[in-house]
Amino acid sequence: MIILLSLLGGGGTVSGGPISSRSGGGSGKSESFDLLLTWSPFGFLGNVSIGTPPQQVTSFVDWTWIGQYAFTTTCHGDPDRTWDCFAKDQAIFNQSRSHTFRNQSASYPSRTWNPNHFFFYQDLTVDYASDIETIGPSSARLIIQAADLHFDLSQAPYPFAGVYGLSPVFKGDNASVQSPFYQAWLTGAWPEPFVAFHYCYNGSVDASKSTCQGHDGLQTLGGYNGSLVQGGLSWYDIEFFPEVNVVDFVYEPAVYNYWAINITRLSLGDKVQALNESTGAAAIFDHASYGRGAPLSVNAYTELIAATAATPITLDSPPNNGNQSFYKVDCATVTSFPPIQYQFQGHERIWEITPSNYVEKLLDDLCVLNVRTLGDGDFIAGNFGETFAKDKYVVFDFEKNKVGLADLSW
Repeated sequence: MIILLSLLGGGGTVSGGPISSRSGGGSGKSESFDLLLTWSPFGFLGNVSIGTPPQQVTSFVDWTWIGQYAFTTTCHGDPDRTWDCFAKDQAIFNQSRSHTFRNQSASYPSRTWNPNHFFFYQDLTVDYASDIETIGPSSARLIIQAADLHFDLSQAPYPFAGVYGLSPVFKGDNASVQSPFYQAWLTGAWPEPFVAFHYCYNGSVDASKSTCQGHDGLQTLGGYNGSLVQGGLSWYDIEFFPEVNVVDFVYEPAVYNYWAINITRLSLGDKVQALNESTGAAAIFDHASYGRGAPLSVNAYTELIAATAATPITLDSPPNNGNQSFYKVDCATVTSFPPIQYQFQGHERIWEITPSNYVEKLLDDLCVLNVRTLGDGDFIAGNFGETFAKDKYVVFDFEKNKVGLADLSW
């Protein structure tokens, strides 16, 4: 999930390339595509184009957002007041320069969320429009969320101009809350209803990041790469989990479109940890800043601190943005720590975060537990993103609303 007001950092160059191989057949001229991702403090960034002629809109790729959001020239409802809201060097989508841009307010009235996880208690206001979006070989007319800012964001430019949302689509959702990928797939612009992700993290066995074409990650659109799947995919049905709008992403009006799957078991090695009995427990897939850190309950974190002989530490730059305290450990003992293990409803398979992936080495002699907690007491929900995704292949099926997981074949 994106948090715009809490982070202002650089992004880097982002680009895309054709996928080398994919599963399934597809038909016609549509092709799947590897959107090359660049890590940023906000999350992963990739390039899309909107409009005619096409304007590059570097976008934050967000598994938890419900559309294609784009900064436009509009500020306080006026398309001529752009720089009253934005930094002078902020990249935007200039809707007046696209001859295929169409106002869709008659079909989809403007919408405001407050609170939200873009701007917290500043209004997140969008006007609905349609235009042509192009990613690699795919072009389709989509409903987009054209930003209308009503406050000052001029303190510094963001390293992106939009948000490419990849939330699941539920029955009855109209185009105003549909992922741009899903909208394009419905038109035949993508051959299959799959998107897939793998993370070329620093310290992986792929030191040159060759499986990500030299980038930090791949978000494959319209298929998945079977050569990266080791041992087959395990598929899990997603569930409607309303507690996410209480303990995790608080929106008004509420947003419930998440890749959420039920957790049936959480353990530290062989030591089983309690799940919340009244709400159930869910994994929320989110590879943005909220997905950094191993997801644990407050109680399970307390157990891990004891098991690893961790001691408190105050960090100027912690490894995740959770509200929990941080703890340092002896770097020489990390290999003796228990793996964090999860089992999800639908399969007996156990998925692990290894100690080397949940301990962050910040300096040569400083190792800290990179854990993120939500709620109080026993496990309710957690954000499964960068830390969980290490050495795994993650696939979303937009047609059947399923999450697929596999060990990554480096």
